[in-house]
Amino acid sequence: MSYVQYLCLIFCISFTVSLSVAHRHKPYFEVIEEAVQLTKSKGERLNKWQYVQTSSALSEISRNLFNGVEEVGASATTYNVSEQCSYSLSAVLLGLSSRQNWALQIIDATGKPEAGILDGSLRWLGSYDECKRISYHNETMALNIKGKYSILQIPFGTSANALSGSSTVSLLIGLCLPDSCSASDAYAVVHNNIGRIPIGDFSNLTFNIIPETTDKPLTTNAIVAIVILSILAFILILGTTYDVIIVHWLRKKEAPEKPYIDPTIKTSDGEKIPLLNHNSHDVHTDESTFEKLLLSFSAYSNGLKILGTRRSSETLGVLNGIRFLSISWVVLGHSYAFVVSTISNSGPFLKEMLGRRSFQAIANALVSVDSFFALSGFLLAYLTFKEMEKRDGKINWIMFYFHRFWRLTPAYMLVLMTEATLSPYFADGPIYPPNGFEVDYCEDSWWRNLLYINNLVDTDKICMGWSWYLSNDMQFFILSPLMLIPLYYHEVAGILVCSVFLLGTTIAPGVISSHYDMPPSLFSTSGSAQGFLEYFNKYYIKPWCRMGPYIIGILSGYLLYKTKSKLRINRVLNLLIWAVAATSACLVLYGLYDSMDGHPLSTGVSALYNATNRTVWGACVCWVIFACATGNGGPVNTLLSWSPFGPLAKLSYCVYLVHPVIMYANYYSQRTSIYLDDFSAIYLFLGNLVLSYMVAFVTSLAFEAPMMGLEKVLLRKERK
Repeated sequence: MSYVQYLCLIFCISFTVSLSVAHRHKPYFEVIEEAVQLTKSKGERLNKWQYVQTSSALSEISRNLFNGVEEVGASATTYNVSEQCSYSLSAVLLGLSSRQNWALQIIDATGKPEAGILDGSLRWLGSYDECKRISYHNETMALNIKGKYSILQIPFGTSANALSGSSTVSLLIGLCLPDSCSASDAYAVVHNNIGRIPIGDFSNLTFNIIPETTDKPLTTNAIVAIVILSILAFILILGTTYDVIIVHWLRKKEAPEKPYIDPTIKTSDGEKIPLLNHNSHDVHTDESTFEKLLLSFSAYSNGLKILGTRRSSETLGVLNGIRFLSISWVVLGHSYAFVVSTISNSGPFLKEMLGRRSFQAIANALVSVDSFFALSGFLLAYLTFKEMEKRDGKINWIMFYFHRFWRLTPAYMLVLMTEATLSPYFADGPIYPPNGFEVDYCEDSWWRNLLYINNLVDTDKICMGWSWYLSNDMQFFILSPLMLIPLYYHEVAGILVCSVFLLGTTIAPGVISSHYDMPPSLFSTSGSAQGFLEYFNKYYIKPWCRMGPYIIGILSGYLLYKTKSKLRINRVLNLLIWAVAATSACLVLYGLYDSMDGHPLSTGVSALYNATNRTVWGACVCWVIFACATGNGGPVNTLLSWSPFGPLAKLSYCVYLVHPVIMYANYYSQRTSIYLDDFSAIYLFLGNLVLSYMVAFVTSLAFEAPMMGLEKVLLRKERK
């Protein structure tokens, strides 16, 4: 058997096996495994005639789409094929016989089998742009043909052992047909072609035709979103113009320059509220309320505040470094998670990566959000206790909750509105979702995001899937006074309450993991298929499984408050604690290497890991903060307190909101499958990170910073 024939055999067998298991709903890797095993048999199950027939039918799939137009026309009644489509297909055949360029382009633009099928190359997309450029006009034949792109989707089943959890695995073939052919016409053409495969009966094969949406008229939701964004843009331009011309040009000539004052004030929940200008408002004490409201939207002043690197002596600079590194880690993990379903070499790439111990830091990037939970709990406790001390234990709890809601919600809802309604118009491509990134534009689910309960109710219809973190954080914040108040008034009682919460959030994930036989990670070979499917909905996004780091943060913040940030630790003891923390963190990150390398953990060990790993990670992060804040951090504190981390940390919230949208727009607009290797992964991550920060900066200027200014003006908060 020649080399070329052998390659053809690989394709024929793998394609035929994939089709034959479509109705058995086998996971993707099982399909690939069977295809590999059959390929190794070198076609022993096929006789020579079957091999020749199958090779002929499948290796020339694009040409066969236009063969047998008479049969398609004859079956018009059965498949409801329009006469115009049949007429156009006949014109294509005539054009091919005379080698006309437009007809050749239709064949050329149609997807064809690609190399690497056994490596997971299941997207034969053809040439999307070439198909759209096709245009043919013949007045004599009364023909006006344009290329119309569609996707033939043949589902194989579901894959549960992947970064993205459970997903449908399908073979995608790009079809370029005349624009007179509807989706039902394309269905008939494909059905006729699949019937030509001599091995097996594929007449009842389930497949879908996804036509390209050539015209995307603005929906009512999109129009409303554009109007709202236009109003915000107008106010932003007006406020910026007023600030630059009136405040910083004309008035500055009339008043002497005042010394710089730190442009932020701290609140009880640890967030910072920007003042209206980068200089003290003592300069403009005569400003009216309307002027202050307008200046809240000044991109100039808000930009200076975001990019400012000055901080007071009480600022915990170490938090900026941890925030930046944590959000970068989140983007890194998502860069792999979101692209894995679009690459052409998913099989060998994942196998090679999981064989590297160093890749565990990416495979276990799920704990990166636990760093934010620990940070949130730490800051909340530390600053709330300081505020309660100044006010003799009194806190305005209504404002306590309102500020947190106002701090997160406006930017969150505006990003959600933009993503849900306008994402269909961000880009295009052969696999770009015609209705955008959210189902039904989040019409039935957006209110759950607004109430921060989307991780509890109808999680299968979650809008902005990554927003589960915000719901958890808000739910933890709502419960926090149950721990803060006892800690402040009675230390023993407070520690007891925190211990009860910590015990509950340790037992719950362990029991849930054991009950559903969950894996310790989405990449692990441990756990059952059902356990993989339940991992996200039953465990990963539930507050009773994720509160551990937050509680550890509250206890650590209380300890820092009690010690007044002046605890000096013996050098030997300090090094010992650093060694224990580093070892524990490495065990959390790299302890699952054997489980991912083909040596599965038992159900009990997996449950123990799921019950404790996030709390242990939170404790390690809190130690870094505590040690650096008390002068026991050494070079670690110097590095994490580097001043350029300040502006980057201020944008971390908006980066979290927008980075998946950027990734979706990029991946879905690809014309061909991505071949991923180390260098392309590095470029992919850096591109995602930089673009996310650029968009986050604009988002913060337009959505986040103005709302903080409005809160200060309307509520007339006193400056500290």
